[in-house]
Amino acid sequence: MKAQIAIVALATLLAPTHAALRQCAGTGSDLRYEPSGFLTSEFTQAACSAAGGSIDGSRKGNQKCCNVPDAREVTFNNNCGGQSDKRYPGFTPLAQPC
Repeated sequence: MKAQIAIVALATLLAPTHAALRQCAGTGSDLRYEPSGFLTSEFTQAACSAAGGSIDGSRKGNQKCCNVPDAREVTFNNNCGGQSDKRYPGFTPLAQPC
């Protein structure tokens, strides 16, 4: 019985966790990125932290992405949509795949 429990526990730990690369893009009314990449980077970082994801360190600026577990994608999307930056009034956040 103890061996079965240990096997099940080990299998659970080794089971793959599905995740997707997402970003919270800072976009204008024309759906183009804010040119400097600052907004996408900041919005993605904040949404990623809220969703318990991890930032892909090889991407910067408008290419910044977060590895978000599937179970936390709604949290990422909701946090993304709730952000703003008063310095960039013409730009809004848009959650999307990388």
